[in-house]
Amino acid sequence: MTFLAPLLLLGLAALGIPVLVHLIHRERDQLIQFPSLMFLERIPYRSMRRQKIRNWPLFLLRCVALILLILAFARPFFTSATTVAGALGGGREIVLLLDRSYSMGYGDRWQRAQAFARREVNLLGANDRATLVLFGRSAEASARSAVDHASVHTAIDRAEVGVGITRFGPALQLAKGILEQSELTEREAILISDFQKNGWSGDEAVTFEEGIVLRPVSVDESDTSNITVTSVAFEREPFSAAEQVTALARLVNRSSLSATNVSVALELDGREVAKRLVDIEASATATVAFDPFIVGEGQLRGTVRIGDDALQQDNAFHFTLLSGQLVSVLIVKPDVANPDSSLYLERALAIGNTPTFITEAITVRDLDVNALEGRSVVILNDTAPPVGSAGDALVDFVSAGGGVLAVLGEQVRWTSEVSDILPGSFGAPTDRGSNRSNVLGYVDYSHQVFDVFNAPRSGDLSSAHFFRHRPFTVTNPESILARFDDGSVALAERRLGQGRVLVWTSTLDSYWNDLALKPVYLPFVHQVVKHLASYVEPTEWYTTAQVLNVASLYAASGRRLEPKHDDPVAVTPTGERQPITVNDSSALLELAHQGFYELHTPGGDIDIPLAVAVNTDRSESDLTTLDPQELAGAVTGRAGAATPGHLVLHEQSPKEIEGQQALWRYLLVVALLLLTAETVLSNKLSQRAQ
Repeated sequence: MTFLAPLLLLGLAALGIPVLVHLIHRERDQLIQFPSLMFLERIPYRSMRRQKIRNWPLFLLRCVALILLILAFARPFFTSATTVAGALGGGREIVLLLDRSYSMGYGDRWQRAQAFARREVNLLGANDRATLVLFGRSAEASARSAVDHASVHTAIDRAEVGVGITRFGPALQLAKGILEQSELTEREAILISDFQKNGWSGDEAVTFEEGIVLRPVSVDESDTSNITVTSVAFEREPFSAAEQVTALARLVNRSSLSATNVSVALELDGREVAKRLVDIEASATATVAFDPFIVGEGQLRGTVRIGDDALQQDNAFHFTLLSGQLVSVLIVKPDVANPDSSLYLERALAIGNTPTFITEAITVRDLDVNALEGRSVVILNDTAPPVGSAGDALVDFVSAGGGVLAVLGEQVRWTSEVSDILPGSFGAPTDRGSNRSNVLGYVDYSHQVFDVFNAPRSGDLSSAHFFRHRPFTVTNPESILARFDDGSVALAERRLGQGRVLVWTSTLDSYWNDLALKPVYLPFVHQVVKHLASYVEPTEWYTTAQVLNVASLYAASGRRLEPKHDDPVAVTPTGERQPITVNDSSALLELAHQGFYELHTPGGDIDIPLAVAVNTDRSESDLTTLDPQELAGAVTGRAGAATPGHLVLHEQSPKEIEGQQALWRYLLVVALLLLTAETVLSNKLSQRAQ
């Protein structure tokens, strides 16, 4: 116990006052009437009576009351919270919030955090309770309100750094629920973290009630440095029957110092194939390009890895690659084409890289079975396919899953033999005149072709002006995807077998409209071709905490998965076999580890394994911190307490500690009760003496 005003203890010398009162106090003389003393002999009498304390209870009451009054004015307080709880006759409830996000793996942060948590548990009294909450993106109670402190120690020792990101909201909300249900005297949440700025947005709406203390403890270092691989991009080119791929890794130096000779290695199927040394300026980025490699049949696993640093969890970036991500487009022009009629179209497709469009332009006389070999999309630009075997080959091409875009320009002439693949029939061009034009008045934004324009400021399709188009009559009104403002059809679609046919009733050059001069032209052409090619955006990697629909993944690879029949399972990066949750026609898998998952279908006729690359969320690699006291103030409405040691953020003054305990109030109340008892007792003794 310590005193805020220890000089007032000199007042204990006043304890001599009750002693003097009792020693000098004399009993009152009792007068007795006697008739006469004349017949009595006067004999001198001398006696000495030793003064002594006769009313010990009254004396002790006065002394104790005086001692308590002096102690109350001296403002005592306990430096140990555990001692306070014992002195007040109550218990203590604490919730240890231990951050296990992967940034806690930086240096020795995790070891120091565990050591501090153990020390807090060691300070608990026999009647105190503790709860350990481990949190990252989410929070879970590992040991709940345990009086058995050994179980909390065990939970702390078994805890490990995870692969998730920091989110303070769920942890604080869980601590709030535990502490608000507690009936103990003192309730406190101890938040042990590196306090990343990304973990707190300020709108979590978590507020502790009065009486609950939040004590932040930071294990962050004042100076940190970290280099991470944030992403890998790929450039694809056709190479024989396969693809040639160039990998470009993006590195970020999150430090105030430049980094030199950083080792960056490329691994393919577990084998290192290339290594580069790169210099990165402070707080800057760098791109590392590796030599091209070939992706043939089957799935290729890759990893870009950098040298060791203080944070290991973001030094490797995993990915998978499959061939077939090139879209081959055949542009068919009329034998006598307008000059540059395909110029805008070819240039628009040459710009694409997700996917990469491989284009070739031929005249309609050269269209045959061999020209369709290996194509994904055929664009009949202002021409119709030839009849006979070439026309039959085009129909078979669509039925097998290919796509055809028919552009109904000036010279198009479709015969009845091949017009059956169209979603309707068309007539002669209509001319709006030089001063009048059409615009797109209706667009089906739910369709894949137009969904990229559905978001605000994503492009205005109505900005293009159309001066000529061909009237088109559809056989099925539901096939219309776009109309002009006069109600005529602009774009229509037909499904034929496994493929699709789209009809565009104007041109894709600048002869009948100015669409090719508008910013929406490029994404519009790309979306049309990707839709016709049934292109599925490749996912080279996923992020931890994502939920993967395995059925969709198999569908993108060209295989139909029957979850209940194939009984899919996953082998995690740690080597464990994890069943995949089957729900109706979907099969869901939560990605909880970093590395490569391997998917299997042991219940199917053929088990074709698929690899899934999983990386940590790179936002956690940003080690920028927030002020822990600001977070504590936002949650409790007051600054948080701190704990002494090398982890201290703010050491409380004796006045602050005494103000939180306010033991003087209890002492003053007891002293007043004793004085009341002393008054009652002294009155009774006086009455008895009379």
